Amino acid sequence: MLQSALCGVSTGHREGFVFHTDHAPHYVLLCFQTPFFCVLNGKRIEGRAGDCLLQRPGTEVTHGPLSATEQFINDWIYFDADPQELAPLALPFDTLISLGDGTVFSHLIDRVMKEKIRGDLYSDRLISDCIFRMLVTVKRAERIGENEDIPLFTRFKELRVGILRRYGDDWTLQRMAEESGYSVSRFCALYTDFFHISPMNDLLEKRLEMAKQFLELGVYKVGDVATLCGFSSIHYFSNFFKKRTGCSPADYKPR
Repeated sequence: MLQSALCGVSTGHREGFVFHTDHAPHYVLLCFQTPFFCVLNGKRIEGRAGDCLLQRPGTEVTHGPLSATEQFINDWIYFDADPQELAPLALPFDTLISLGDGTVFSHLIDRVMKEKIRGDLYSDRLISDCIFRMLVTVKRAERIGENEDIPLFTRFKELRVGILRRYGDDWTLQRMAEESGYSVSRFCALYTDFFHISPMNDLLEKRLEMAKQFLELGVYKVGDVATLCGFSSIHYFSNFFKKRTGCSPADYKPR
């Protein structure tokens, strides 16, 4: 079973920050939301937002912003695993892999953090499943980088940006698929392969994120937030929000 040691989401670092350790005691998975540099096998390499890096225990880990004045933000998780459990995945260690989205792991790491706090009968299994999903995402991204139709991937990235930017629209899978030019089944398969989340769940994650922001402002009624975020009814919005956060929209307080 995969076990999490430490992790963080959208961690912002002070100017001039550089992380360095000669001997990382755990597996390390990093996903960068801003341009960065890292040192692999003694060589400095520069990466882009949306890249990720997976390193083995015992390796030298060094990374930071491209310059001392640039912002540096990343998601990260240290985890432990039996090497034999990971062997079938043939993971790309010490290799920059482009995911195209620096927040692709954010919801999974956030779930790991919450389960570590909850600590009930199911938490270890759920944490292990989240880490496994992240590792499969890295492996699939490696294959996409080697074999996929890059223009198609670029087209889907642009479509995704458009959908999430217009999160309040009345989106259906049929409408999304029509904009892609594919059937619903083919669109869903490609979208999930590219972004490691289904299109509707991706949209719901965005709507939930925006709903929290609107509620935190304290100036909108719950019904107004539901409408702004594209939920079909206040009843559906309230049920969905409570299921995902553990409290009703009216009772929501930022953590």
